[in-house]
Parts: sequence; C-alpha cells; structure tokens
Amino acid sequence: MGAITGATLPEQIQKSITAHGVFKVRLGQMVEAGTSEMTAAVAASDNQCPFGQWLYNGLDPAVKASVHYQTVKDLHATFHHAAGEVVALSAARKRTEALAAMEMGTTFKQTSAKLVIALTGWSDSLQSREAA
Repeated sequence: MGAITGATLPEQIQKSITAHGVFKVRLGQMVEAGTSEMTAAVAASDNQCPFGQWLYNGLDPAVKASVHYQTVKDLHATFHHAAGEVVALSAARKRTEALAAMEMGTTFKQTSAKLVIALTGWSDSLQSREAA
C-alpha cells in the first residue's frame, strides 16, 4: 500500500485503517511462510509503514495537537513494538511462538484492536463535527 492521501482527514483515517490491516496480513503471511521480507527493527519502527509515514509527515501541526492524534500515535508505536517482537521470533525460526504472539489476548492483537477503535472514534468525531 502506498502513501495515505485523501481529500478529507476522515478519508485519510479510513485509508490508515486499511493500511494497518494490510500490514498485519503481510506480517502474518511472512510468519506463516517463514520468510523475512522485513527486519525486526523495521517492523518495530512506527514510522516506516505508510500509516506511520502519514502520522509523522502527512498531517498538519494543528491535527497533531489533538488528543485523538496522540492516542493513535501511542497505540501505533506500541503495536509496532509488538510487531517487531513477532518478526524477531520468526527470524529466529520460532514460527510457533511468532504465530502465538499474534493471537487473541496478546499485546499485538489487543493493541491492534484498540488502534482501529481509536482511529474509528477519531473519524467519527470529525464527521459528527462536520455534520453539526
């Protein structure tokens, strides 16, 4: 997935949710296949993926001042830290452990869900403000 763009911030947020999903699928496929198309350091970095690049470089400073932005940024960083651990396990040929680190109840899965909820809440708050 390429750069996150859109005419409105809610459109960009929806694209970031999609980009997050694409990253998770790609990571799962990589672990399943036992390949390493990314390093643990890259996976752990929250500014390397299209979503992270958008968070850091694609938003106006006024948007970055919102509580929604900070929540999303923090959750995204936590998610990527967990993703880095998954990749490290996979690179160490610990496929079973890597897959387990992506299951329900793990930091990876819980933070991912919280991130999507936070993004959806952010988008909803913007849309309700526009409708008012």
